[in-house]
Amino acid sequence: MAHHSEEDDIEFEASFSGKEEAGIRTRLIALQEKIREANVPVIILLCGVNGSGKNSALGILRDWLDQRQLDLHAYERQDVQKDPIEFRRYWCDTPMNGNTGIFVSSWYSDPMVSHAYGKTDDDALYKRLDECNAFEKVLADSNAIFCKLWFHKNKNDQESFLRALDDDPYEKWRVMPDDWKNCCMAEKFEATTKKIIRYTDKEYAPWFEIETGTFTERLRTAMNVICTRVETQIAALKKEKEKKNGEEKKKKDSLKKPNFVKTLDMKAALSKEEYCEMLPYLRARLNALLMEVKKRGKKVILAFEGPDASGKGGVISRLASSIFVRDCNIFPIAAPTKEEINHNYLWRFWTRLTNQKLLTVFDRTWYGRVLVERIEHFAADKEWKRAYDEINHFEKQLANGRNIVVKFLLYITKDEQMVRFKAREETDYKKWKIGSEDWRNREKWDQYDEAFDDMLTKTNTKHAPWFVVADNNKKYGRIQTMRLLCEYLEKVLDYDPADEVPPPENEKQAGKSKKNKKKKKKSA
Repeated sequence: MAHHSEEDDIEFEASFSGKEEAGIRTRLIALQEKIREANVPVIILLCGVNGSGKNSALGILRDWLDQRQLDLHAYERQDVQKDPIEFRRYWCDTPMNGNTGIFVSSWYSDPMVSHAYGKTDDDALYKRLDECNAFEKVLADSNAIFCKLWFHKNKNDQESFLRALDDDPYEKWRVMPDDWKNCCMAEKFEATTKKIIRYTDKEYAPWFEIETGTFTERLRTAMNVICTRVETQIAALKKEKEKKNGEEKKKKDSLKKPNFVKTLDMKAALSKEEYCEMLPYLRARLNALLMEVKKRGKKVILAFEGPDASGKGGVISRLASSIFVRDCNIFPIAAPTKEEINHNYLWRFWTRLTNQKLLTVFDRTWYGRVLVERIEHFAADKEWKRAYDEINHFEKQLANGRNIVVKFLLYITKDEQMVRFKAREETDYKKWKIGSEDWRNREKWDQYDEAFDDMLTKTNTKHAPWFVVADNNKKYGRIQTMRLLCEYLEKVLDYDPADEVPPPENEKQAGKSKKNKKKKKKSA
């Protein structure tokens, strides 16, 4: 029982009757079972000031739900501000399918406080809210169910509640350092709150406002809102799934001839002597560029795609040799685990980016969504078609978080792949690299070509460019990739390490000839 004075008629917690409590708890547990059966993630946001009912709602959900299928998250604002990629933590904390994630102090907290205190204007607020909308839209498109609750409380009621807590020796620990300060600015917070709700109240992630009532009345409303929203959405998803299963499969469109192959010189090659001369030079040049990246407080993310046996591992190995192991993370991406399948497809990449090193390399990437998942029908047409925009936004977030993002497609001909497959089968220490999946994928070569073409066309952006490298000759592919990466980093950083790493003679000649070509073009 709360220990406040008798003259103070303020509740610190809900007081349901035994019968009502049993009814709410039964409904909540039944709801969790429905969530598990539907195999979808549920995301509940609890927002509002201290004393509005937000924390009590959290307590009820924590205590009355099965915690094995429950994730609770609250963030300190100062911790959020330290991360240059703000949404990285939220992505990593999204619940898996069948689970419920409850967020207090969510992605709306920092934009709200910054705006209410006058640190940001309306334009800056809406720009940040665009990120909130985009984040929720990607998850909702993957069948995540959102239920966002905002608990309102006017300034007088806030003051009365905080005073009652302060006066009670057993309850005053609940008063946070900023509570009184925020209470004094209640009107500004309420004005910002209205803007946030109006701008981010979407059909896929609606707001439910709880404005009046005692603690008990507020929490009764909140539990009913949560249950009704999730029950309704699960029923709608089930109906949509049944409709989809009843539809006939559409006929496949005829395959387009890929454009990117037309510009590649698949006969490009380097001799062993040229390779041995260029490798140490490019390694040192790349190291100097990466050290400059480090000095500027940035990081580099490299993404590699290509047909099976296209030489990604060999190229990555040479790139990694340009830097100390402690400064580099390499992630070879295989088929998703059960846990990864039960999250949004981007989740497993966000989680690998939590403790970033100077250089992060992905051997196969998030583009699996528009490649293998598209071709093998692991993703529905509408899912992989919208993934291009989702991926562009994902990469923009990485770039905005002080990352230099560079992507490489290493390409070989079908004939060259056959040569490499046979070599793998005949070499004991390479046999592990070849399996039935590789042969099966080979049969869909034209489909992958078309998918590569779409990928390059729709996701080649200023903040995350693609470079396509002909890799029929491994020595050429390795050197060309390193050269392209060095040239791009020099351009982005506006920094040339030539004084520290003088180029070999043949590279000097190549540089001169490029300059002469540029001069001729200008004069023409």
